[in-house]
Amino acid sequence: MDKLAEERLNKIKIIEALGYKPYPEKFERTHYSNEALEFAKKGVRNSETIAKKNKNNVILCGRMMSFRDFGKLNFAHLQDDKGRIQICLMKGVMDEKSEKLMKVLDIGDFIGVTGELFKTKHGEITLLVSKMDFLGKAIRPLPEKWHGLQDQEAKYRQRYLDMVMSEDVKKRFELRSHILRKLREFYWSKGFMEIETPVLENISSGAAAKPFQTHHNALDMEVYLRIAAGELWQKMAIVGGMEKTFEVARCFRNEGMDPSHLQEFTMIEHYAAYWNFEDNMKFTEEMFEYLMKEVIGSTKVEVLDRDGKPVTVDFKTPWPRKDYVEMIKKDSGIDVLEHNTSESLLKAIKTKKIEIEDAEKMGYGNLVDHLYKKVSRPKLIQPTFVIHHPADTKPLARRNDKNPKVCDTFQLLVNTWEVINAYSELVDPMDQRDRMETQARAKAAGDEDAMSMNEDYLECMEHGMPPISGWGMGIDRIVTLLTQQDNLRDVVMFPLLKPLHKQVGIPPAKPQKDDKHCPDKKSDVIKAGITYEKAVEILDKHIKDPTMRNHARESEVVMRKLACKMREDENTWGIAGLLHDIDYELTKDSPADHCVMSRAILKDYDVSDELVDVMASHVYGAPFGCFPDRERETIFEHALACAETVTGLVYAYGLMRPDKTLEGAKVKSLKKKFKDKSFAANVNRDVIMECEYLGLTLDDFLQMALDAIREIGDEIGL
Repeated sequence: MDKLAEERLNKIKIIEALGYKPYPEKFERTHYSNEALEFAKKGVRNSETIAKKNKNNVILCGRMMSFRDFGKLNFAHLQDDKGRIQICLMKGVMDEKSEKLMKVLDIGDFIGVTGELFKTKHGEITLLVSKMDFLGKAIRPLPEKWHGLQDQEAKYRQRYLDMVMSEDVKKRFELRSHILRKLREFYWSKGFMEIETPVLENISSGAAAKPFQTHHNALDMEVYLRIAAGELWQKMAIVGGMEKTFEVARCFRNEGMDPSHLQEFTMIEHYAAYWNFEDNMKFTEEMFEYLMKEVIGSTKVEVLDRDGKPVTVDFKTPWPRKDYVEMIKKDSGIDVLEHNTSESLLKAIKTKKIEIEDAEKMGYGNLVDHLYKKVSRPKLIQPTFVIHHPADTKPLARRNDKNPKVCDTFQLLVNTWEVINAYSELVDPMDQRDRMETQARAKAAGDEDAMSMNEDYLECMEHGMPPISGWGMGIDRIVTLLTQQDNLRDVVMFPLLKPLHKQVGIPPAKPQKDDKHCPDKKSDVIKAGITYEKAVEILDKHIKDPTMRNHARESEVVMRKLACKMREDENTWGIAGLLHDIDYELTKDSPADHCVMSRAILKDYDVSDELVDVMASHVYGAPFGCFPDRERETIFEHALACAETVTGLVYAYGLMRPDKTLEGAKVKSLKKKFKDKSFAANVNRDVIMECEYLGLTLDDFLQMALDAIREIGDEIGL
């Protein structure tokens, strides 16, 4: 804390000595600042008359934003939710307690004032104060008066100061609230019902986007934060008999951040039974006519283009319509409908020397979308409906009756930003299943934005759906446009940023062991009952198969890493990994005996019964083994199970890499293989997820396993 803050902090003692609470419970006002100014229009007395007998008919409260000391006469400005008003603090008019309080006030403090309004010789309505109350001490000073917050990141981090110092910033967020209110009123006037749909979903759906994933502890399952405002849920509500629904929703997409994209954003979506996309376009034009009239007062608004230059956008309807496929063809020379696969389209894109980042990883639909964003979308400034997208880019949209290769869709583009996405909904359950399967195959091939199968939704569709048209609009984007901003974060009150400060008030954790602090204990006799050297001898005698010897070493090194992380005995855990399959060559043709023969083998070497039991636990619950009804209970057991299982995934991943090594391997790529159930199909993903019993996330565990096995890469041929 700096010296100035310390001085302010010390004033709290003075304030308390005067009989005030530095942070009182509440305060009752009679007027806001704007109400007081309006009240003054009825007539005010002069200050000399008021000084003799104050009516005390106005009580204000707020933050003191300025203070001018003229000796006996002092002026300040009080700021509240509705604006600012000047107050006059005159000695001899205020009570003695208030005069003493005035001497210890700082700009930024919250105060309450009681008095009567008058007009200064300069014509400014002012409150002549007779009594003052203290309502909250500002220990840190506000930014400098004339410049406020200049650093853009500081504005995002300390939006509260940005709003205090800039009336325009505060009005921007008031306008956002006003826009949402007017949108709701418009929906209500058209017979729509506002509903709420889940934020946490079993299956991520409703758009082509990468979701955030988290673990639901109570249900012990992975769930996703929604990427859209309940599209499938709202359509299921229509099946339930609600013909017009809408939702204002926070949505989440784990994708890149730029001026027109945020990972957390607000959307409005609506769905109407018996409409098609043409009805929705008419509805959209009607909505914007209403919104612009109510909020802006004109159809024209000046915005900033992608280069930061001002450009006038006119929302006057009707808006032009442009065919999506024809527009791309005109701008790139590529007819996307002539290509049925991503490989074919990618070849055409490369022939035209159009560069699209990570194009090789994209499915057909995602690739078409990125081509459009590259060559066509930057040209769309005035409000424009882009219609009839290829069917493979819109897995939830209805095919066009005349041309089934495209869907009855539209997007509203304004200033190159996609503001609205809408279409006639696909209500044919057979067609929907086919398209979801196509999306699922693209996802399995590595397209993270592709949609997943959703059997619950398909089952709902099979109960019958009427014609439907749905619509989604990004609130942050439309507010950004209407408030002449160029970055979505300027209309989000508290955007997410990386923290600047470490947490305080929490005792530092004890340092975890790592390789440097987890010394090798190979020569020590430990509670396992044997030395590490003896364990190696046992392995050499009973396991000859090179693959199994590699598996033993891989399991050992992963277990050693886990032991260091968990602050457990490294040798005991390492030996468990090395010897857990010691009877494999005796039982490979009779798996029901696996880990039964181990006990007899290890008993001859005086391995402790405790360790033998742990090693047997890695087959608990396996249907082929002799322990199908047993469950792992201890940290040690869970560690061995997930450690020896993950080695199969890592080894297979190393073999499929072009250089057949783990050098330069990334956990992000390994995790994709984890999600692809067709890759290393015999590796039980559920067992690997037992890493969570150790307090480790999947990412952390995969990184640990990758690092451990990479260290013995030369030994195992990777």
